[in-house]
Amino acid sequence: MNYKIIFFLAVIFVLFCNLNSFSNERKFTYLYQSDILGIGSREIELTNTPMLGKQFGYFAELDSRMEFEVGVGKHLQTAFYLNFSNTTTDNGTGVNETRFNFRGISSEWKYQFSNPYKDAFGFAAYTELGLNTDEVELETKLIFDKKIKRTILALNLTYEPEWYLSPGQAEIEHNFEGSFGLSYAFTPNLSAGIEIRDHNIYTKENGWESSAFFGGPNISYSQPNWWVTFTVLPQLVAFKGKTPGSNLSLGDYTKFESRLIFSFHI
Repeated sequence: MNYKIIFFLAVIFVLFCNLNSFSNERKFTYLYQSDILGIGSREIELTNTPMLGKQFGYFAELDSRMEFEVGVGKHLQTAFYLNFSNTTTDNGTGVNETRFNFRGISSEWKYQFSNPYKDAFGFAAYTELGLNTDEVELETKLIFDKKIKRTILALNLTYEPEWYLSPGQAEIEHNFEGSFGLSYAFTPNLSAGIEIRDHNIYTKENGWESSAFFGGPNISYSQPNWWVTFTVLPQLVAFKGKTPGSNLSLGDYTKFESRLIFSFHI
């Protein structure tokens, strides 16, 4: 069955679910918070990440993830993802070519060690295993956050090795990232703030290949049984691997990114 049809049917299912409980709202889209769902609570998250502009010609990509998330313990939650991408590029003849791909499945686990509302700060450990026919990813993350009156501060430290599978020896790419976010609640339902990320790529063959800094505003709106958060996150400057004639790294990254997450409690 065409994956576009699968994704469309899943969206329709989510929109017509019986939404009768409280959701686990995220104030950021690129950063994670230490909050977890209660035991037996379930959510579906739909994430879309548009990316525009690379080194050569026209480039536009839309990454989509459909996630089923459930609380399985007092301090533990898990999630299962389906990953898709739609990419349009200049094929070198002045004509754009579009490809839709199924990007594999992912399994997420998050354990909360301390609570940002009750303790000095919130702390959680996160791991996500991504599997595809040509690639394996293992994302690990340390999550710190703190609620101070109407303000939420969050810090994520991430390490993610990626194995690119081939007939010979698998190539390994090491990704390191530090990210920070601040969100302020203007009303009980409406929050806004900023997110910043510094992403780095290291390989055995080329050493430290690239480092790019991203930053931009976000906004979040919530209701008792659903929430939506949107972030605009352009690349601001590259510290390593700059494209000739530019202050940005447009080989490994894009000029512009944004992310929109809808989440519904089921």
